Amino acid sequence: MKNQLDYQKVKVNSGSWTNEVVEWKRTVPRFDQSNSVLNPQTVIRLLSDYSTKDTIVVTDVGQHQIWTAHHYAYTRPRTLITSGGLGTMGYGLPAAIGAAAACPGKFVICVSGDGSFQMNLQELITAVKYQLPLKIAILNNGCLGMVRQWQELFYHRRYSQVKMTSPNFAQLAQAYGVAGFCAKTKEAAQQIISDAFKHTGPVLMEFNIMEEENVYPMVPPNHNNHQTILSR
Repeated sequence: MKNQLDYQKVKVNSGSWTNEVVEWKRTVPRFDQSNSVLNPQTVIRLLSDYSTKDTIVVTDVGQHQIWTAHHYAYTRPRTLITSGGLGTMGYGLPAAIGAAAACPGKFVICVSGDGSFQMNLQELITAVKYQLPLKIAILNNGCLGMVRQWQELFYHRRYSQVKMTSPNFAQLAQAYGVAGFCAKTKEAAQQIISDAFKHTGPVLMEFNIMEEENVYPMVPPNHNNHQTILSR
């Protein structure tokens, strides 16, 4: 009898918690306002629009990881592969190759950043060797985005060791034998994503986005969840 009462109490409490979380979701900004010519949220939504329901989405680590979780419209379980909060930059491309090998016939999208992708980019040759149907999307903002965001919000923009340079990813992909494209506008992004899903082999798409684009919500260091930052 006692166990039954405890279960009912937990059930009531969890219902209140669910309602509170849903309300938070309604108040979190959906990032419709942006200073970018091409913003990352739009890129993720376009990838979602052009993909199939059973497409597997793999992320690297960083801001793009959170944008993908927010803005890709997942409809089936086990279609998101990510390392969560482990911080394993460089995880995305090898994990995407593994997903493509394990699930032949399915599209696999690898969403990465310019920092994460450069840690294991040599594995493009593996995707070429096996002609895996990878659609690699690199959100290039010229910096280590999540670290830069921390330095902006908590260290008064005293940036240190976050700005970076990258190769021309589209040309690099072509050197490996991968179809490579680059977009700087929403119209161009839509076109190359459409073309990518018509291509049977691996494709790399580079999207140039604004440097100071942040992800929210974010819990400040040494604070609790009730002190979450929802916007600048």
